[in-house]
Amino acid sequence: MVLVVGLGALGAGVACASPSDEPRGGSLLRLFNDSQNVSVRSMMGDYRFTLPRDQALTLHWNNERVLIPAIDAPVGSTEAVDAITTASRPISGDAYRDFIKVRNEVTTTLSRPHLALDYYYSTESDYLGQQLGVRVDRDFRGEQFNLSLGTSFGWDAISPLADDDTPGGDDTKNTFHVNAVATQVLSPATLLRYGVEYNVVNGLQHNPYRNVFAGGSIVPERHPDHRERRDAFVRVSQYFENRSSLRFNYRMYQDDWGIFSHETGARLSQYVTSGLFARYEYRWYSQTAATFHRDLYTSAGGIGGLRSGDYRMDALSSHLFGFSLDLDMGVMAAQVPGLRRLGMRLDYERYFNSNNYSANILESGLEFRF
Repeated sequence: MVLVVGLGALGAGVACASPSDEPRGGSLLRLFNDSQNVSVRSMMGDYRFTLPRDQALTLHWNNERVLIPAIDAPVGSTEAVDAITTASRPISGDAYRDFIKVRNEVTTTLSRPHLALDYYYSTESDYLGQQLGVRVDRDFRGEQFNLSLGTSFGWDAISPLADDDTPGGDDTKNTFHVNAVATQVLSPATLLRYGVEYNVVNGLQHNPYRNVFAGGSIVPERHPDHRERRDAFVRVSQYFENRSSLRFNYRMYQDDWGIFSHETGARLSQYVTSGLFARYEYRWYSQTAATFHRDLYTSAGGIGGLRSGDYRMDALSSHLFGFSLDLDMGVMAAQVPGLRRLGMRLDYERYFNSNNYSANILESGLEFRF
């Protein structure tokens, strides 16, 4: 279950009724709990400042607290051994105590028309991530066609916490990313967007705390140190005269680990009345398994020295159903000073996949414009 309660001033993605050169800000509190009783508390903030020469500076921050519950099984039992073996955290000596991790992240973006530069910084007790990116775009055909090109480079430092069951020491991971996105106006009511993305990842890409049963032994998880990821997408948005819109999207993904996936979805948005609209969403996803993933490894060496206990490396399919309501009091109560700056929303999603995992996601938000 996810519960989101937001209170701020014009959070990201919220329509703004005030002039564009006014500073904007927003905060959001997100609470998450899944079927494994893992809980996450995220406190986020978004701010935007207008600078001279049509420039803008945006800042996003997030303070996140993750709690992984202690193992709830008798010491030495099969259930306890299984839980300890597949743990995604340090467990030596502390398997029966809650594990808490705190992460802080900041993203800053300096932008001007057709150009944006951004820097990302994230830190936690065993991980430091940084990334630099740049994005440029140009309009063509009388502003009916826009082409955007982006690239980024990320470098991460990984320092697993001391644990008798965690082999190896400090490690690194680097990610190079490039994308191209085209947006085309087909008609006053139809918008087409399509693009491609390419990533090259080098370095540690498995969980340093997770072990795998292989050949009758408990051995560390091991994924390849190199991965090339490619995907392409297309999205069509159609607007109708009854104040509704329909969006279709499709994405295809492939990497050199053997995973090939398809994702397709649709979203219908409809104004119920002025200031109130509803949205209905469905998404389907399917993927093949990585070449080195097995439900059972017959030898400790796995497949060419590679072993995985990550269900995301297995073949799977999933479904997501969503519904949301968005209320803008600035339209419904424009003459009431205390209400016209308010906006409220409620979102619900139901997710389930073929690997016996499901989740109910509920988000509620309150925005205040200034």
